[in-house]
Amino acid sequence: MAEGNPVQNLCEETTCPICLQYFKDPVIVDCGHNFCQACITRAWGEPDRDASCPQCSEPCQQRNFRPNRQLASIVEIAKKFSLQMARGAEALGRVCERHQEPLKLFCEDDRAPICVVCDKSKEHRDHKVIPKEEAFEEYQGKIQGHLEFLNKQKKEILASKLSGEAESQKLLKRTESERQKIVADFKQLHQFLEEQERLLLAQLKELDDGVKSCGDQHIAKLFEEMSSIDDLIKDLEEKQKQPATEFLQDIRSILQRYVALLHTVG
Repeated sequence: MAEGNPVQNLCEETTCPICLQYFKDPVIVDCGHNFCQACITRAWGEPDRDASCPQCSEPCQQRNFRPNRQLASIVEIAKKFSLQMARGAEALGRVCERHQEPLKLFCEDDRAPICVVCDKSKEHRDHKVIPKEEAFEEYQGKIQGHLEFLNKQKKEILASKLSGEAESQKLLKRTESERQKIVADFKQLHQFLEEQERLLLAQLKELDDGVKSCGDQHIAKLFEEMSSIDDLIKDLEEKQKQPATEFLQDIRSILQRYVALLHTVG
């Protein structure tokens, strides 16, 4: 028996090499290897075929096997021992659900803890299996590496976040300064436009008043001229009714008035 974990060695010695479970009705063949009675019977198959040991391939001429009662007793002892260990491991939450054995190994392929019986099963036969403690140290190192990397990433992201926030605050202050400047500039512009509006409206009012004043003077002058013309027309109409001597005596003054009126109207 190879040196190693005594519990693992015991499980190996009480496990059938065919079904990889605890021996059930163990029998021993001519070469000295042990198997479950049902397993060796199935392995040898038809009676007319040559039989050999499934483990070492030694010929078994007469297909002889006999019960191994001592091994059967050892199997029962191993079962009880494993059950006690399983109960202790179960109390600590480290028991195989399938075989009720302590989870002392780790399957690298499945990345799951397994027991010594699982290690010998077909499911894990070609898998890389290492002791649980070795796996714990290995994965602890990997997790530590991942934690260091993630913490480094976290610090870089935090630094980037703080830098971004500082830059944002700087830009916000700049935009606020520009906003205040624009408001002040437009306020001044509004005041200037209001002053220009008042000035232009005042000028327009002066122009309106001037136009109205000129219009009133012109109309007054026209009324005056029309009155003079009416008076002259009235005088001329009356002169036409006078006798010739009187008419000719005043004709000179009437013509002078007419000429003066023409100069005024023109």
